Amino acid sequence: MRKLGLTVIFASLAVSPAIAQRAENMPTQITTVHLGDVKVRYLNFKWNEEAFEALEKGSDAPEAKRGWAIVRLFPDKPIIWNGKRVSGGNLLILNPASGNTPLSWEVRVIDMREVWVDTNVIAEPPAGTTLFTAPAQFEKVPDVADRLTVALSESEGGILLSIHYGNRLAKLLFTR
Repeated sequence: MRKLGLTVIFASLAVSPAIAQRAENMPTQITTVHLGDVKVRYLNFKWNEEAFEALEKGSDAPEAKRGWAIVRLFPDKPIIWNGKRVSGGNLLILNPASGNTPLSWEVRVIDMREVWVDTNVIAEPPAGTTLFTAPAQFEKVPDVADRLTVALSESEGGILLSIHYGNRLAKLLFTR
């Protein structure tokens, strides 16, 4: 009986590979990046090449069946992206390619009081009103970011939002 009890204790302490993988993929911090009166907030999700390729190409993989919440935008004054006005608290979402529809960005107005985030995966975007969508373009780069990183920088004509995930880099130019 004592031997069975110890076996049960050790078995319950063992962590399955799937649980260990989920823990490793979880974000380790919420990061806020500032540039003047613009700030963005994001979670530093671990790079997953297979999931991102499924999203880029479109597939039946679970990661490619929904949008990914990438950053929340917090400009003190509205900024312009692709001719559209973006204000504080809007969510920037990366939507998967599907059929003839390419990988795309979406800016969505959301009510954060309704958000429940599963931090084991890139957050599923909450319901809200879509302001607009635009094609998403990532370039492959030699530097591999182990986790999602976002930067804001001055650029001719505006503010550059750089999104570096694994070996992919997207640059979005916002103006006033």
